[in-house]
Amino acid sequence: MTSRLRIGSLWGIPFFIDYSWFPAALLLMLSYGVLTALGLFLSILAHELAHSLVARAHGIRVNSITLFLFGGMAAIEKEVPHPLGAFQVAVAGPLLNLSLFAILSLALAWATPETLLSSTLASLAAINLTLALLNLLPGLPLDGGQMLKAAIWGMTGDRQRGLIWAARVGQWIGFGLLGLGLLVVFAGSLNGLWLGLIGLFILNNARRYSQYAQLQQVLSRLKAGDVMTRNFRVLDAGMSLREFVDRYVVPSSLKSEPEGAQPEPKIYFAEEDGRYRGLVRPELLSDIERSQWDHLSLKAILKPMEQLQGVREETPIPQVIQMMRQSEPRRVLVLTPTGAIAGLIDRGDVVAMAARQLGVMLPQEVVQRIRDSPEWPPGFQAEEGLVSEGSSPSLSLQGSPDLQNKS
Repeated sequence: MTSRLRIGSLWGIPFFIDYSWFPAALLLMLSYGVLTALGLFLSILAHELAHSLVARAHGIRVNSITLFLFGGMAAIEKEVPHPLGAFQVAVAGPLLNLSLFAILSLALAWATPETLLSSTLASLAAINLTLALLNLLPGLPLDGGQMLKAAIWGMTGDRQRGLIWAARVGQWIGFGLLGLGLLVVFAGSLNGLWLGLIGLFILNNARRYSQYAQLQQVLSRLKAGDVMTRNFRVLDAGMSLREFVDRYVVPSSLKSEPEGAQPEPKIYFAEEDGRYRGLVRPELLSDIERSQWDHLSLKAILKPMEQLQGVREETPIPQVIQMMRQSEPRRVLVLTPTGAIAGLIDRGDVVAMAARQLGVMLPQEVVQRIRDSPEWPPGFQAEEGLVSEGSSPSLSLQGSPDLQNKS
């Protein structure tokens, strides 16, 4: 069941409301009135559209815009691949709110004082100014954090360094807002609760960005040869299908692996005359009459080597991940300079090695679940992951890596 409701679209971008948004909307209407709450809704939506349209101008696809408890999020397919473009996408939201503040202030100057219209215009002008200023704070996941990241990226040429510093500043900002909110509460005002919740939200997302940056640093250092395993068997290409089934397929299906043990190889390659001929595909057995199993060899169920995707041992792991994400092979061959098979890499191998580099040992059953899953865990999108731009009643969030790498 989906946790969000579609409410329309504009310029081909669908709009959604997360169900967590409704309690906040009700509280705003009770506190400030329907017109002010509606104006805030439209201001946040306009903020997200500004991010989205600038991203589209850079050729990046925008999948949707969603409003949630702490504001909004524009799901952008990936980050602009150069710092100036990333800065432009990030600054678009605050600039839009500043523009709305200027327009609303001019309208307020012409409005009749002490009327419903003038009070509503004053509230909306203040809301947009607050949105802009808070979003310009230079820490992730705020827009200002994305701007800081892009600025450091542009000055140093190192995107990861920008990400790390912006995440650190975001944690400081989160701690600061959380502490300020507690002081306001102790001073006798419940308004500090909202400020503290926002600080906690920023702190948690900044920490996730920091974890994401650490993971990306680990992945950037790994090569295919570091990750590959040799959990496969090499069989004689002349072996009959009957012998293959009796010796490997049937025993493998009946045997249960001890808990936590390394599974027996269920991947088979065939060789002939000292050369690999291809990958054995047991699923093709069902297309062959059993009466033919004694007469046909493994050559009948091979996927030839030239049809298999392979990389060299020195290939960077982010490149391997990108290959697996684009063409979705379950595993990638690692080849020696002479074309022999040095090892295999699958999703579980990459995640397990990255976890070990970060000091975490994943249980074998967890690795197997990752291996069998059709999706990569959060944070393993490398540099091609989904990016999101966001905003909130008091801040614009360019979200967290494990929430589709929100930017």
